[in-house]
Amino acid sequence: MGYSFTFNYSFDSIRGDWIMDPMYYLPILIPSIFILFSSISVLFIDNGLDENRFRLSVILSVVLLGVSLAFLIYSWTASVINYTLFSKSLLIDVPGYFFSITVFSIGILAILLSKDHIISWPTRSSMLSLMLLSLLGLFYMSFANNIIIVLTTWAISSAASYAIAMLRKDYKSVDAGIKYLIMGLLSSSIMIIGFASYLISTGSLLFTTSVIYPNLFFFSISFISIAFLFKIGAFPFQAWLPDVYTDADRISVAFISSVGKLIGIIPLFRVVYLSDPNMVELVIFIVISVASMLVGNITAFSRRDVAAILSFSSITQMGYILIGFAMFTVSPAIAVVGILVQSLAYGIAQVGLFGIVSHVEKVSGTSDISGLRGISSQDKPLAFAIVVLILSLLGIPPIFGFWGKLFLFESSFTYPWLTIIAVLNSAISAGYYVPIVREVFREGEFEVIKSSERNIAVVSAILSIILGIVIPIVFQILVSQID
Repeated sequence: MGYSFTFNYSFDSIRGDWIMDPMYYLPILIPSIFILFSSISVLFIDNGLDENRFRLSVILSVVLLGVSLAFLIYSWTASVINYTLFSKSLLIDVPGYFFSITVFSIGILAILLSKDHIISWPTRSSMLSLMLLSLLGLFYMSFANNIIIVLTTWAISSAASYAIAMLRKDYKSVDAGIKYLIMGLLSSSIMIIGFASYLISTGSLLFTTSVIYPNLFFFSISFISIAFLFKIGAFPFQAWLPDVYTDADRISVAFISSVGKLIGIIPLFRVVYLSDPNMVELVIFIVISVASMLVGNITAFSRRDVAAILSFSSITQMGYILIGFAMFTVSPAIAVVGILVQSLAYGIAQVGLFGIVSHVEKVSGTSDISGLRGISSQDKPLAFAIVVLILSLLGIPPIFGFWGKLFLFESSFTYPWLTIIAVLNSAISAGYYVPIVREVFREGEFEVIKSSERNIAVVSAILSIILGIVIPIVFQILVSQID
């Protein structure tokens, strides 16, 4: 039996607050209960000895995430939007739904991708539990309307991502994880300074457009932005990124490079979107966006290792997303849709491609692009996945990644020079993406081996094509809901 979404309020004369129908808490409570239950349960189900028990814990996690995802989609389509919960700490809005759906979708792919790879790890149940906890933090962050919510969920998701980077416990992974942790501590310190200044400048824990001290507010937004730009690896805060992406375990990186990026994108979006976007922010984000696109492209050109190419190209990809942040004051609805779509498209591609790197390393013994030779003749589904996911990052229609870039570039039409720079950088990136595709079609020996990495890479490619067909159909609906 379904429930009807009609806003029913009653007034609490003691608290002086309006109380909503309990049904409106379900979009938050149901996913929270499922994810928290699964993150704890996997530690008890898997005893570290029986592989079937680990597979059962994976199935439980994916099923509960799938149910949560389906419930969020249902709640969104039933127009359960635009209201606040828990003393306005959470704002249930369209971007929040889209981000939470993105988090769960990429999370499901990442968990299924890791299934065969981490089964031999003594820390496999911890890995699975930490993945789920990171997703739980991001879920709440997607609807955050309060400084305290961002701080607490950031702590949960970030701490989990640092541990995930080191969890294989080999020298390279630990070394990369420590670098990631140090940069994370630095960004967290900057974030706390930024939020403290935000609280003083606005006089509120809630994200607000009411500013008491404008100069201090600009200072706070600058520090908050720097903290989250560290997390997404935009220039000039990307120093940690190549070492982590190339040295840590590939499956850990598949999670960090997709879900981990959202730990920076989502809170930055909530702060800027719900506060008062201004010309100072526009200038800051444009400068960092252009610099990220240029630096990412230049450094990626000199690399032949696929993981290194993906790591440096991710700097460029973040440059595209920052165009949307810069355009909040110019074309807010299209900019928001561009950020949402590109975040999902990028995450799906990163999960699949780092899964491919892991699979190819096991088969050919190298992550150099030469290790891709022979795939087109020996393993056609894998070749299909590589081509589609690379073209998605490149922005070739009608694959999903094309629409994210198109919406972001469209939002910048008021500044045609910025649009031209972005389009040129997107075209230039073909210089290091196309050689990857070319190597796939060269002659060579490549053994066909089934693995969860290979299977999920193919699923990611198919999903990128399906979403590429669907998103232009629902684009106008998204824009109208956000407006």
